[in-house]
Amino acid sequence: MNVVLLHGFGENADIWDTFLPMLPDNYNFITLDYSKIAFCQTIDQYAQWVHSEIEERKITRFVLIGHSMGGYISLAYAEKHAEYLAGVGMFHSTAYADSEEKQKTRDKTAAFIKRKGTAAFIEGFLPNMYNETFKRKNGVYIRQQLDDNKKLPEEALIQATMAMKSRPDRSSVLKKLRMPVMFIVGKEDKFIPFEDSMAQLELLSMPYILILDHVAHAGMMEAPHSCAGVTRDFLESCFR
Repeated sequence: MNVVLLHGFGENADIWDTFLPMLPDNYNFITLDYSKIAFCQTIDQYAQWVHSEIEERKITRFVLIGHSMGGYISLAYAEKHAEYLAGVGMFHSTAYADSEEKQKTRDKTAAFIKRKGTAAFIEGFLPNMYNETFKRKNGVYIRQQLDDNKKLPEEALIQATMAMKSRPDRSSVLKKLRMPVMFIVGKEDKFIPFEDSMAQLELLSMPYILILDHVAHAGMMEAPHSCAGVTRDFLESCFR
């Protein structure tokens, strides 16, 4: 029973390291890392890269879970290769395209990275993933994440930024999925509007939903026990 996990933008696969041990060990967890890839120009191309990794491993059925940008890639994958999927998990992600305002922010992000570099960008970006309580209590962890993610290639971050900007609305894909879909939503998320998340929940035919009151954009770190609980139920339903 294979479960593939995709990290988000400005992260790498180690975002899952402390979360996965909380899940049952009867699944084969595969964490794919696209953080250094600079040859994908669209979310669809990232999804095709995922498919190449799946085919290389000779996997024919699996659950795909994505955090943030990883969720965008997951829905793009589901649009093209739904027959491979037993379920889709969305950690703090959305099926909606960027708003016009968000697209302008993406342009500013790409320009900032090109001008100032990865380290300066990550220093300002990464702490916004977490709520204030988590940041106060986990300074050492966050500093380690900052140090690690400052090594990400500038070109990979810029390409990812522009790919997110140009992605289409995939709410119709979400609505068509006839499989378990997990949505984990943080009320304090600074990147995914809470109202957007709530509107999308109505599209799910087989929903597994977790709404976290005091969580921002990283439930797997901020509320790991709650996230692990709903993920266990979700995975059980996928492979039932």
